Amino acid sequence: MNPPAAAPTGSNLEEWRSFAQSYLAEYFPPEARPSLGDAALFEASPLEGEGATALFAFAVSRQDEVEDYYVAVGRTEANYYPSFGLSPAEAFDLHLGTRFMLVLGVAQKQLAASDSFDAQKEARRVVDRIAPQAKMEDLRVAACFDVDGQTHAVLRCRLAGTEVYIFAGDAPPGFSERIDLPPHVAYRIQLGHALRLEPKPKEK
Repeated sequence: MNPPAAAPTGSNLEEWRSFAQSYLAEYFPPEARPSLGDAALFEASPLEGEGATALFAFAVSRQDEVEDYYVAVGRTEANYYPSFGLSPAEAFDLHLGTRFMLVLGVAQKQLAASDSFDAQKEARRVVDRIAPQAKMEDLRVAACFDVDGQTHAVLRCRLAGTEVYIFAGDAPPGFSERIDLPPHVAYRIQLGHALRLEPKPKEK
């Protein structure tokens, strides 16, 4: 099934719902075919060449267990994701971060001695922006990514007694308490959130 001609709007979401169901039929057998919940509409995308996106929540039963997902369709490459307990806005951030990584060919990497990456220094640089007196303990590298020669790091530590991820190095700086998420998922959400915060070209 081809996608609707018009981008998602409040008036044509049922057409996009049908397209999303057709897309998911390629990945789920008939007995597990999901019904889609209400749509969350995001009218713009910060990614070049992409636009309005509709997210539909859905659940799939597998071996007496229910798994929750989101599917993203619209002026973007359709994709679906485990829900991870995310809000629709967070799921859109995940989609944007995933698209960014795919388009730029971002790859996970292992730090080498030649990288001269000082995790303590990089974490402290981020932490000092908001809590210079906060104590960091048990700091380690959870994941690293090569973004066009830059090092984007996901660090994990106890910060003032709370376990967190710290996004450091050349990554958009920030924190996440969602340490239940795999580090690559937390990183993609952080990327998408940072992209949405960037000023639009006309706002620069």
